[in-house]
Order: sequence, then structure tokens, then C-alpha cells
Amino acid sequence: METRTESLVPLLRRGLLGLAALTTAGITLELITERHWTQRSQLIAWAALVVLALAIALLLGQPSATRVRTAQTIALLVVVAAVIGVWQHIAGNHEAGPLDYHYLQTWEGLSAASRWWLAARKARGPSPPLAPGALVQAALCVLLATVQHPATVGKGGRTTLGAG
Repeated sequence: METRTESLVPLLRRGLLGLAALTTAGITLELITERHWTQRSQLIAWAALVVLALAIALLLGQPSATRVRTAQTIALLVVVAAVIGVWQHIAGNHEAGPLDYHYLQTWEGLSAASRWWLAARKARGPSPPLAPGALVQAALCVLLATVQHPATVGKGGRTTLGAG
């Protein structure tokens, strides 16, 4: 007999995948409106979105253990790429800080912590750290949707490592 908690698990999995898909679509629209394709490094975000969409698609329906493991690997790679993107955005803002006319005379006089804080919250510089941060969130939703996935859990509740 299935417990109430067990019956909610598939709903939560679908909800996490839905949130990942919605976030991925939102980031895609953001990149389009920002014309985020003018530099080669900006194409990394597009590649991450494409493979994250693939990871989401792999988990639809009744995926095999291989599809679940592939989706997990993709999601982990996207997390790494997106965290690097957050750092690149913050570092780019930090580099642009002295160019801001508000801080032209005072940037060097600010403490290092103050300069980095201004860069991290996009108070100075053009790059939004939250955009790649949202990509981290979407990839984490994919990962959470695979925790103890039925395709990867064998008899006795043990997680399987083999293909299925």
C-alpha cells in the first residue's frame, strides 16, 4: 500500500522539472533580450541552456537509469559552468568599477570588500550575476528531481550504478 508521502514524490519530481524548465525558458528570453551572443564566451550560456533542456527532456516519462545518470551528469556540468559564469560576471563588474563616473575619483579609495560588494550586487558594472545564478538554480532543480529516482533504485532501496 502506497503512503501519502510516496504518492507525493512523483508530483514533487514533476514540479522540480517544471521549475527547471520555466527557469530555463526565462533565462533564454533574458539572453535574447540582452543580445547575449556578441562575444564567444557568451555562447557558453547558450550551450548550457541547450544541454540543460536536454537533461530535462531525458527525465520526462519513465526514464531509464542511464537517462537519469546522463541528466545528473549534464546538470552537474551546468552547475559548474554557471558558477564560473557568476564569478565572471562579478569579476567583470569589478574591472568596470573604476570606469563608472560616480566612482572615477573614489574607486581606489574604497576597501577591497566594498569594491567586490558593489560588483557582486551589480551596483557597478554591466553584468548581472543573478542570470548565471538562475542557471545554477535550474540545474539544481534537475539534480533534486533525480534524488532516489525509481530508475536508479534497485530492490532493497539500494541505488544502482549500472545502466538500465
